[in-house]
Amino acid sequence: MSLTIKTEEELLTHDLDQALKLLKKKEQDYTAYKFTSRESMAIFAFFDLAQEFATLNDLYRIAVAVIKFFFKYESCIYTIRSEDSTLLLHCCSSEGLLDPPEPARENVTVHNSPYRAGFSYVFPIIGKKILADKIPPFLDNQILGMLEIYPVKKMGDHQFLFFQKYANRIGYNMHNKLVLEQNVDHIRFINQLVSDIEHNVITPNLYYKAFLINMKKNLNKNLSQLENINSILPELELRNNSLKEKTNQAINNLYSIHQDMDKKMADFESHFRHLSLFIETLFRGEHFKTGSYVLKRRSYNILNDIFLPELEHYRKRLNSRGIDIIEPQHLPSDNDLTIFIDLGLTAQVFANLLSNALKYCQPALDKNGNYQKYISYAIDIVAEKAYEIQDGIKFSLFSTGESFSKKEATLIFEEGYKIPKDKVKSGSGHGLHFVYNIVQLHGGYVGCTPQENGNEFYIVLPRKK
Repeated sequence: MSLTIKTEEELLTHDLDQALKLLKKKEQDYTAYKFTSRESMAIFAFFDLAQEFATLNDLYRIAVAVIKFFFKYESCIYTIRSEDSTLLLHCCSSEGLLDPPEPARENVTVHNSPYRAGFSYVFPIIGKKILADKIPPFLDNQILGMLEIYPVKKMGDHQFLFFQKYANRIGYNMHNKLVLEQNVDHIRFINQLVSDIEHNVITPNLYYKAFLINMKKNLNKNLSQLENINSILPELELRNNSLKEKTNQAINNLYSIHQDMDKKMADFESHFRHLSLFIETLFRGEHFKTGSYVLKRRSYNILNDIFLPELEHYRKRLNSRGIDIIEPQHLPSDNDLTIFIDLGLTAQVFANLLSNALKYCQPALDKNGNYQKYISYAIDIVAEKAYEIQDGIKFSLFSTGESFSKKEATLIFEEGYKIPKDKVKSGSGHGLHFVYNIVQLHGGYVGCTPQENGNEFYIVLPRKK
């Protein structure tokens, strides 16, 4: 089955056709409604004022005021309490806003369709179905509340239809303001979270850095004491030859303990630097203030400053899984490898590529018929105008295994996408999407090229800002 690609003009025509059909339907509906000029004015006034004021309380006041001003009826707005779905009287034209809201009368209940309650007519306030997944989960069936209109001895079919539509307009605006309030609450929470992270995570993390520095000082101090002891050994041996062997053994043991501690300290420090870089980069306050990643670019060597430290971080795990690392035979000069990027975010790009290789690298047959399991990397200077970047660096990471299809190679960078045969494996499908986003943010490109015995992932980054 071939895939037909529509031109932008065809898509635009299609979109306009859909819009025109909807407008035609609206025209027919409005003609059928036969709203009076006063009813139309009430609708226009409600929409205009609802847009001018931001809060739900303002919306409730406007909704009941419009009914009283244009139709001389009293009215009440009832809302649903999230904790227990209780219907509460929130605002009425006779008393204004109730603070706190009061439980509704017994004969006023939540219902899908309008009904009569004494000398009142009660209409359901229904939100927009298209945003049903955005509003709080307690709002089942998109019913946001009820609108009561009173005193009414008898309401004709035309007026009944008008107030039903009016209740829907209230629901439309309530829905928008509920979503807005929810988003504001989320933003307020995120800003608070950033402050909490800075206070409770990033600042204490600096104490660990000081702790590591002091530990290294203590190790060096212990080493100097060992060297002092070693320097006076010949004098001790002259006085008591019988202590020579025991003393040498003790000294050797102390040196061995020191070397082991020194190695563990180096591993711990490496892990600390790695994690600290990621934490401090991801939780920058600027990201949350702007609503997107904010790059802090500096000049770095893409190999020595970024990729090789990440490779060292993964080397033990790669070796433990029997994955060989094949180094490139030829590399550009250090000057050519200088690139203007955000260190923390770009390091995480390489970390995600290596993590992906660690998970999915599998043995594959080489040209000689032998199974090999390895990763290899290469760095090339991008030729002029290649990949739409005039001056850039292309980094490639190859890992052996089953080759992707062309379709899979195209989709692999999409959020949440996983190769069908890898559905059972761990992972969220987010890592490569993160790679895509950060590289694109730097003005670069990402891609995947299936090969005979594996797959090559590549990123292309401009060298200059």
